[in-house]
Amino acid sequence: MNKLDFKFELHKKYFRRSLDLLPGESAVFDYSRLTILYFALIGLDILDGLDSLSEDRKKDIIEWVYRLQLVPNENCSVHKCGFMGSTTVIHLKNHPGSEKYCESNVAMTYMALCILITMGDNLSRVNKSAVLQGVASLQKPDGSFKSNYEHGESDLRFVYCSLAICNILNDSSGINVNNAIKFISKCLNYDGAFGQNPGTESHGGSTYCAVASLSLLNKLNLVLDDNKSKILERWAVNRQTKGGFQGRPNKEADTCYSFWLGATLSIMGSLNRINSERNRTFALHNANLITGGFSKNMESIPDPMHTCLSLCGLSLIGEENLNPINPALNITVRATNYLKQIQADSTSPNKNIFNTDTDY
Repeated sequence: MNKLDFKFELHKKYFRRSLDLLPGESAVFDYSRLTILYFALIGLDILDGLDSLSEDRKKDIIEWVYRLQLVPNENCSVHKCGFMGSTTVIHLKNHPGSEKYCESNVAMTYMALCILITMGDNLSRVNKSAVLQGVASLQKPDGSFKSNYEHGESDLRFVYCSLAICNILNDSSGINVNNAIKFISKCLNYDGAFGQNPGTESHGGSTYCAVASLSLLNKLNLVLDDNKSKILERWAVNRQTKGGFQGRPNKEADTCYSFWLGATLSIMGSLNRINSERNRTFALHNANLITGGFSKNMESIPDPMHTCLSLCGLSLIGEENLNPINPALNITVRATNYLKQIQADSTSPNKNIFNTDTDY
């Protein structure tokens, strides 16, 4: 497929439209609107399209994200602090008896921080102590993390989000890093990839969460020696089918796995083992040339997540005119460099054991 078929302006327009208007069926995601905002803004940044948003719009976005922050007060314990996913219940957060409705979610907190960094906010209004205590309260004795304090599920997704938050805020002192690494290692399967929990089927998404987490901790070689790395690389490379990538064996290819598995291989230094041109062709075949955006496959309609992750995958393989991304944090290199500047300018002592100096 000719590179002229990549419609940059059309995809920028798709993301801008997603910030204002979504199909009616998207109402089921109202409780996690922050997720849609995350994918739209990261996608715009990859397309170098943030300048298409006015300064007032950028400020409004930053203010909306900060409205979702829960800080300790008489109605909210520190264990529930962080960011919520939507303003749906925000009017309840300072009301007595609202505890069961108002609590942060670790994935939403990760996305909120990524949004603020991407939009050029210096995180000065983030209650870092409360956020980090909230994350620490989610860690279970086995080293895993729950999604939220009350009855949250736990698996590698939330391990990754928790470690990414600690990386961004430059402080891992409140969590048990060794137990987190032990949990990740227990999720490693006989086929070389990772399941969401010990004993569960290997999956491209959970494999990314494991590898990215270990990379952020600078402990990848501790869990994956040379032999295990080669087996994992083979598993990931073999997920390429019909040009794109499948999340696990015997499944259809899906554009989002161009990121989940592409980023995994990129972190491991093995992205050159895939057929990049076939991967590119698969992604562009699933681009909608009328509305903009990318769908998971030819039978689906575009959505912000698959559009963003398709662009992430294309950026990883060096698509022309796309901003490069940091595969371990899933923000652009531009945003990563800004984060490093924030961390360098911070007056708080460095309590971070994470790998922050890697150039991607």
